[in-house]
Amino acid sequence: MKNANNRENKKKKNIYRRALYYFDIWLSKGTLSTILFLITFTAVLVFIIGLLAVLFGGQESLAQSLWNTMNHAFDPGVLSGDTGSRVFLFLMLLATLVGVFFLAMLIGLINDGIQSRVSELSKGIEAVVESDHVVILGFNESTFIIIAELIEAYRNQGGRRNAVVIMDQLPKEEMDDRIRIEFPDTGNLVIVCRSGSICSNKDLHRCSIETCKSIIIAANHDFETIKSILACTKILNEAGETNAYITSVIYGRENEHAARIAGNDASEDEDLFSVKNDRLELLMMENTVSKIMTHTCRQNGLSQVFTELFNFSGHEFYIARPEKNEKLYEKVCGMTIRQINRCLDNTTAIGIIQKDGSVLIADPNTVVLEEGCKLLLFQEDDDTVIPIEEKTVNYTPPTERYIPEPLSILIIGCNEKLPYILREMSNYLTPGTIVYLASDPEDLDHWLTDDIIEDMLAKNIDSAVKVQRKDTLQQDGAKKRKKETRIDDHKYIYGLLTETRPQYVLTLSPDKLQDDEADEKALKLLLYCKNYKNMHPEAEFGVTCEMRSIENQQLAEGTMASDFVISRSIASLMMSQIAENRELREVFENLLCNEGFEVYMKPAKYYMDLRGGKPIDLFSVQDAVAEKGEILIGYKKKSQNRDTSDGAEPLIVLNPARLQNGAAAEVSFSEEDEFIVLSEDMNIRA
Repeated sequence: MKNANNRENKKKKNIYRRALYYFDIWLSKGTLSTILFLITFTAVLVFIIGLLAVLFGGQESLAQSLWNTMNHAFDPGVLSGDTGSRVFLFLMLLATLVGVFFLAMLIGLINDGIQSRVSELSKGIEAVVESDHVVILGFNESTFIIIAELIEAYRNQGGRRNAVVIMDQLPKEEMDDRIRIEFPDTGNLVIVCRSGSICSNKDLHRCSIETCKSIIIAANHDFETIKSILACTKILNEAGETNAYITSVIYGRENEHAARIAGNDASEDEDLFSVKNDRLELLMMENTVSKIMTHTCRQNGLSQVFTELFNFSGHEFYIARPEKNEKLYEKVCGMTIRQINRCLDNTTAIGIIQKDGSVLIADPNTVVLEEGCKLLLFQEDDDTVIPIEEKTVNYTPPTERYIPEPLSILIIGCNEKLPYILREMSNYLTPGTIVYLASDPEDLDHWLTDDIIEDMLAKNIDSAVKVQRKDTLQQDGAKKRKKETRIDDHKYIYGLLTETRPQYVLTLSPDKLQDDEADEKALKLLLYCKNYKNMHPEAEFGVTCEMRSIENQQLAEGTMASDFVISRSIASLMMSQIAENRELREVFENLLCNEGFEVYMKPAKYYMDLRGGKPIDLFSVQDAVAEKGEILIGYKKKSQNRDTSDGAEPLIVLNPARLQNGAAAEVSFSEEDEFIVLSEDMNIRA
């Protein structure tokens, strides 16, 4: 008997637990299921009370009883006018209490449901409903640069919805707040943030990358970038018909091959700074920054030119489509680049996109715009270009011939870019040039060996270019004992500048240090160089400084450095441009390759006779540069005001308007000014 009772109690407990289990499952489905349960439970109670009112309360019909019971449940005030038996009044009071309980629960559930929904939306876990948008994967300093560029790019595209979707593992509210503070006015750009992993297929689908225009991967580390490339490539390939592509950057050369495999890329050309395939545009930042540093450290102010070329602010590269520029193509088709530029006002033609899609930037006297080719322009906005009547030119040829002189270049600091910088320099340096390397001996031993230096300078071995180390280990007086000097010691730097007498100084960011520590050392070196020049007015050298943070660079702008190179900034600018126009990848590649046309700043006096200081119209200036087989894209005057002191900042003007009030614009140049040109090398042909 006892066992039977135990079995019965156990059975009752199991039924109770099973009921609670299924009840918990039902409620876990969300607010709507809870409300449905509440309505069902209340309806059952109302029906039972209405039925009891018919059986014991004297009500004549079930329908009338149910109606009265429901009125009492949802309107407690009805109870005050009730008459009838005590049983009926008790049942109606019970119905009123059920109604009060139901309404209170319902209001609470609806309020909780709304708050829960708002909380879910604020987490950024909902799918994006956009098309032809740009997706940015990663939220860091690079992301802000990219957003600023896209805002500028879309500023003149009114009437069209332009959207960018940003995904990172940070909370959506935090990303929204930081963007709102940084960009109070986003112009025509709608910015949508989503929280999730940039390597997760599920999270990437929420960004609607199948319908996007392009994807920019701005991860903090190469491994994250490779995983994201792998995930995005898989989704895009599965989507099939989409034309979306990925733009990304790899900072470490050792990760390049893995990134190419992740993007289904089989190219093995190590000399390219970027690699092209159907889905991936990969920028090799180590090569790119090395090339830019090589150019800027020998041409003060060139980093400003590169920044202008790579961003959407000011003037940038555009491809003139025949369907949008019918009048232009009718006018200039069949002309050389030199002739075309005589027919353009505030636009400069620099080359063509050939029928096979390849970019041709070469001697403007030989490159012809043929039928089926597209014109590559340098201008302020992607507007329709209206040609003008071909202008006549008049200038006096130069009296001086350009003879390159040997240089003294001082490189302070050492990192993984140093071997590539030296390799690039071997293509440009004049015979007799000496490159001094000042760094900790351990770093130099790690990145450079005699074999490496010989290999890097093999192309230029006949030019007698010398590489001399200036280690921080020195002899300690008569004791013949070596002591170590810190690279950022001011006495060591002053002695180094006195000994080497450089025309150009390049400071490299130590790779062993964190960003702020590396920038702190760079800022010290800049201050030492500035003070040295104050103490030695005869010393004339420009400083190109590698820094890691834009904020620190802005602080350092008050020093004497004329050029700053920030790897992440350059990468972000280039990715923004390529994400908007995939064809620009090859344009950048051409301008940064040591073969073909590159960007140079050359003395103006070797292009035309500047004696007398008379104003010269810019059509003639452009034609004088074309006579040398080069393309003018701007000029650099020694100072913005010719009457200012020698310390005044130089004035750099890119793509100057050649007409002013309908007449040819004229500018006065001195022999100290320079032209910014696209040319094959540093020499100027006679």
